[in-house]
Amino acid sequence: SSIIHDKYKQWYQRRVRALESLVDSLGEVTPVHGCFYELSAKYYKVKGDYNNFYRDSLRYLGCINLDELTAKQQQEHAFHIALSALLGDKVYNFGELLAHPLLDALKVACPWIVELLLAFNRGDMDKLEELQPQWTQQPDLARNEVALKQKCALLGLMELTFTRASASRSVSFGEVAAAVKLPVEEVELLVMKAISLNLVQGSIDECERVVNLTWVQPRVLDLTQIAEMNRRIGEWSAAVEKTVEEVEGKIPELLCN
Repeated sequence: SSIIHDKYKQWYQRRVRALESLVDSLGEVTPVHGCFYELSAKYYKVKGDYNNFYRDSLRYLGCINLDELTAKQQQEHAFHIALSALLGDKVYNFGELLAHPLLDALKVACPWIVELLLAFNRGDMDKLEELQPQWTQQPDLARNEVALKQKCALLGLMELTFTRASASRSVSFGEVAAAVKLPVEEVELLVMKAISLNLVQGSIDECERVVNLTWVQPRVLDLTQIAEMNRRIGEWSAAVEKTVEEVEGKIPELLCN
């Protein structure tokens, strides 16, 4: 029976991939897209593929009107998508889900998982620890406790890189350790993993015990992160204006010389 089951899974997987190619070839979004992404998401849910379930669930939501779902269906969809976002080892962008109105269905029914998503989006290890009594009651999350803490630390490193000005992205091991709540001796491995996953780019200076961060993977930003970016753009604009004034003030001197 195991052999028959495996053959059926392989057959279903081939059909899903063939249909995906066909749907992708369509020029515009049609009712077929919603049906396919719903089917595909259900397949990946049964398979336990968190990454593809998250991707196709969001695609499905983009093809339908939420009013088509009952309140219970909205809660179920929101909960399972939230779980896949947390458990997917390739999901490091929570902004699209956090901005989706579907998440409102959980704010009363299951507020702790919304808070957990927000904590992960900020890489907030303190909030993760605070919410641990709630999320460890969920079997899938409890089984993946170590992976979840590492993922939150990686997101914390991304947030640290994002919030630092480009001119001050040389960060000591101690600063990284304080930001992600890890021992200093684990910082190097964390940064190496983040670089290998293409979450950040940079280099590690082992002699000086400094991480030089040059790039962070783009993400959909929440309002707090947008406000931070706006502040930094204001600082950059002010710095440019100051430089222009300094150059203009030296023009007569340069002409004389």
